[in-house]
Amino acid sequence: IRKRSNTVRVVASIDGSARDFTTTSSATVRRKAFVQAAVSLLLELDADAIELNWMSPGNSGVASGDGLDRVTMVQLLQDLRQAVNSASKSIRSRNRELWFRGSLHPNVIEEAYNMFDVCELVDHVTLDPNTAISLENAHAPLRGTPQELPVKIPLLTQIFGNFIDPKTGFNTTTQRWINEGCPSKKLLLGIGLHGVRKAYSPGLRSFLGDRIGLDTAETAYVDHREVRIIPNYFNYHLCKTINEAGWSYAWDEYGGMPYVTRALQNGQAERISYEDLDSLRLKMDMVVQKRFGGIYIDYVHSDDIYGRCGQAYLMIAYLSNRVRSIPSDIGFAIEWNQ
Repeated sequence: IRKRSNTVRVVASIDGSARDFTTTSSATVRRKAFVQAAVSLLLELDADAIELNWMSPGNSGVASGDGLDRVTMVQLLQDLRQAVNSASKSIRSRNRELWFRGSLHPNVIEEAYNMFDVCELVDHVTLDPNTAISLENAHAPLRGTPQELPVKIPLLTQIFGNFIDPKTGFNTTTQRWINEGCPSKKLLLGIGLHGVRKAYSPGLRSFLGDRIGLDTAETAYVDHREVRIIPNYFNYHLCKTINEAGWSYAWDEYGGMPYVTRALQNGQAERISYEDLDSLRLKMDMVVQKRFGGIYIDYVHSDDIYGRCGQAYLMIAYLSNRVRSIPSDIGFAIEWNQ
């Protein structure tokens, strides 16, 4: 990577399950061992930063961690911060950074983080688009779809009106990080270039309306490129699939994303939500308006990298040009997943 660019910043992201990090952070000796290993990785890779990707912390009902995660997380970040600072001092003119991967799920935001402390300790918080609550037409919604009250209860109607804002959209969940004391310049919005396919029973619509993303729905990621048959992936091109006969196109006005639907022979229905240049434009408008520190792409290879449906790297090129046109400190990052 450094041979291809002398300005690129290399970030080593350390993934771990909620249980892994809960166990690691809850004891001093384990934290010390983890920090030593993390800094060794930082130096071995000659990386500019390490990122703590603590997946689904807390016990909010959508996570598998522990209620004390919000405390031990800060302790672990404090130890990492001290170690990263020491690594920076060991090599002159080379500043090493500490990054943190944050959730956009409302319940995790509410229960799992001491946001002010987290943002005080790290250089950047990368906001993971794949953690958004998946009950919308759009899998990465800009705004949540208002939900009509199923039963007209006078007291609830008086408080909420006839509709309730689910507060699940990126505009709301990213603002939660800012409102809790995280400087917007430290936030990097993740933008996923893949689509999300859901197969579901049309009977669910009588109960849920358009909110069909429950765990009962069969869900898979779909790339623009052809991929191997692996769990949760389909072996076809997103851009070619959605142009096949039988699909009905729609635009989610609240989510700010396109999606297509069609009926399956087994009586189920299928929906694919995906990004296009229009939806990316809306997300970048939000990045500019909120003055985020930058974006990261999840993942490069999810774009039409071979140009099978038109210009190769079309969406990445748009995002790159859009970021470079912003007269600020907003940055641009890309992520590989080999």
